[in-house]
Amino acid sequence: MTFRQRYAQLQDASFVKHMMLRSVYGTMALENQTVPMARLEALYEKVEAERAAKATRQTGEAAR
Repeated sequence: MTFRQRYAQLQDASFVKHMMLRSVYGTMALENQTVPMARLEALYEKVEAERAAKATRQTGEAAR
């Protein structure tokens, strides 16, 4: 059984986002540095947009 077969829920982007945000929120709260969930969601979306732009840029360069 491969990793992807065993943990199929990791293929679901919304599941990964939920787990990531919950983990970061909990860790920050344990350190007495609470951050609003809306702020974490905005940061997650920004990072995802940057990652997508970088992937698109690299794909364009590889096609040349």
